[in-house]
Amino acid sequence: MPTIIPARHGAHVLLQKGQQIRVINPSGHQVVDTWAFPLTDVPTWLSMAQTRQKLGRLRPISNDIFVDTHRKPLLTLIEDTSSRVHDMVYPACDDWRYAEAGEEGHDSCAGNLRRELAATVESAAEIKHLDTLREVEKMIRLWKWTPEPLNLFMNVAVGSVHDGGLGSLEVGRPNCKEGDYVVLRTEVDCLFVMSSCPNDLLDTNGGEPRDSAYEILV
Repeated sequence: MPTIIPARHGAHVLLQKGQQIRVINPSGHQVVDTWAFPLTDVPTWLSMAQTRQKLGRLRPISNDIFVDTHRKPLLTLIEDTSSRVHDMVYPACDDWRYAEAGEEGHDSCAGNLRRELAATVESAAEIKHLDTLREVEKMIRLWKWTPEPLNLFMNVAVGSVHDGGLGSLEVGRPNCKEGDYVVLRTEVDCLFVMSSCPNDLLDTNGGEPRDSAYEILV
């Protein structure tokens, strides 16, 4: 039975190597920012920059492997029922983006990540390499820095006939059907964090943030 992630909120799960998680777009209009943090003795996290370079493109397809900051396999995209339009370029929405738009105190994916990390390190005393995860949480909290997310279902068009070859970026609403999903397999034990993106200023979520959902399959 899928677990709902309410609109504008986040969720996290601890996954063991080989487990699979299904991330669901119930409405077809909701972006889900995702992160993964390996439970190792060295601080590292899911890296979109390293993954883009490894794949040689800006969008993932089935069987693609996402790597961490040390270029080690972290997640594999097993199944994708959507239009295969996901984003590996845009940063998570954060306090500064909304403040710039005159929306002080707006919910953000960056804020959701910080809350989920804090909840994990405060409650999971038995987690292996907890000290390393605490180090990552502290760095993100104090610096208000956010690792690049994998923006599932986010529709970012790259380049157009009108931009003179400059590679312009244009955000549109997700190109998905109700209930579309992706399945990701973990290649190492990790903390997996998701955020039902709260952006209601652009067409990112069709203008209205909605619930997303997830289900652990294996």
